[in-house]
Amino acid sequence: MTSEVLLETRGVTQRFGGLVANSEVSISIRRGEILGLIGPNGAGKSTLFAAISGARVPT
Repeated sequence: MTSEVLLETRGVTQRFGGLVANSEVSISIRRGEILGLIGPNGAGKSTLFAAISGARVPT
């Protein structure tokens, strides 16, 4: 049985000048699923959430 997709991104990229914070990020989150996003400081985690939420327009 396939669960409903609640959030999906395809190819999200965020650049700041010559720095690429996120490059072609695609994720799919389904109902009942728990997903963690981990990485070191400066890896682009908060930038990705800002792009997904609409607080920042992806480039």
